Amino acid sequence: MKNATRAFLVLFVFLTASGLAQDKTRLIIDADTANEVDDLYAIVRALIEPSFEIVGLNSTQWQCSHWATDNTLEDSHRLNVLLLGYLDKMSIPHPRGAHFRLYDWGQDVAQHSAAAYHIIEQAHETPENEKLVVIALGATTNVASALLIDPSIVPKIKLYLLGTSYDFDTKIWKKRDFNCINDIQAINVVLDTEGLETHIMPVNVASALTFNMQKARAEFKDKHPLLNYLYQRWYTHIDAGRYRRVIWDLSVIEALIHPQLAIEQIVTAPPENTNRNVFVYSSINADEMKNYFYQKMGKYFAEN
Repeated sequence: MKNATRAFLVLFVFLTASGLAQDKTRLIIDADTANEVDDLYAIVRALIEPSFEIVGLNSTQWQCSHWATDNTLEDSHRLNVLLLGYLDKMSIPHPRGAHFRLYDWGQDVAQHSAAAYHIIEQAHETPENEKLVVIALGATTNVASALLIDPSIVPKIKLYLLGTSYDFDTKIWKKRDFNCINDIQAINVVLDTEGLETHIMPVNVASALTFNMQKARAEFKDKHPLLNYLYQRWYTHIDAGRYRRVIWDLSVIEALIHPQLAIEQIVTAPPENTNRNVFVYSSINADEMKNYFYQKMGKYFAEN
């Protein structure tokens, strides 16, 4: 009887653990981390989220920016390593992406990078009837390259990206935002890929998520080494001194964690792209996103 009870308990623990693992969202974050302040806030929030199983933190380029350094890709990669180190999560793969945007012409316009091949590898390792979530917080160079190199991954991926703008009244799209401009070819590859499940956070919607320096100082300063670093980022960034900032990238992370805080609509892709449907966020509850962010960050770093 004792053996039967023990066997039942072992089976129960195994099934419970398996269920918990299955409940986690398996994802890759692809980010231009060194570009602005918001990237770090979004990445740290994702890294501490218990419902996420992060299988990659890729770096991506922002070489077309007027503020670009000599090697934007390497700057982003080093910041990714720094964040993972602070959180003792160096076991998460953090491959480098492409140094530059897609090629404009040629038989192969993809940028072959470790990050692109990591997306391909993880997509193929995704269990049957599931999809790998890829969150593109910057230019979609690595994602587009992966799709071009191996189109067979299309049905295995669910893509969330920050970029473009969309007017729900006039139904007019624009691709003049930072992420699109840094690789206009790549965003068009993504939008042209039929069958790719695509969720878009337009910049005109994400712009509602505004933080102020006073609140960040009260919540972060001298509370934890990493929180202090996030606060100091306001001052060390090339765009230092702003009292208020839009924390763009966090809108995608919080919308994925808390779907009730954002509304999505099905929209037809831009007329110059493939005639297909994409999911586009039409509004976010910015106040609640901020509340959840500070609550979760405060609780996590108080306990760790």
